[in-house]
Amino acid sequence: MISVTINLDTSRFDRMMSDFPAAMARARLKALKTIGDRIRNDTGRAFKTASLRPSPWAPRKDNAPHQLLIKHPVGGLWQSFQSRLTGSDTVVVYTDKKYAGYHQLGTKKMPARPFFPFDRNGQPTPRIMRKIKADIEAAYEAELRKLGGH
Repeated sequence: MISVTINLDTSRFDRMMSDFPAAMARARLKALKTIGDRIRNDTGRAFKTASLRPSPWAPRKDNAPHQLLIKHPVGGLWQSFQSRLTGSDTVVVYTDKKYAGYHQLGTKKMPARPFFPFDRNGQPTPRIMRKIKADIEAAYEAELRKLGGH
């Protein structure tokens, strides 16, 4: 009689699978923090880099540059954005400047000069969506590599 015996050692796999939920939670938080930082940074940079804006800014009535938004002596809107995690699945990017909404959405007397990388319907611009997807993939791939020991 001839036989072959195969012993399957799943201890490494079992260990990896027991660590999987915690790794995915770490990846989610890392992705959210990165996304919040990216949106915060891109929002601030949009004041000086027109290509980061969701739509072009209307010129001022006097055709002067938008210097008050960009170089305000006490730190202007462009420097006021912050981000913070507000749970395991939410990041908020915000400013405490009360007039920010007027510039983002416009008023009856002032055209919108949007800076957040989202359109009027709240949809992300194609550029920021590509960046967000890449940030998510990178965060999860990094945790999966750690689990696999590579």
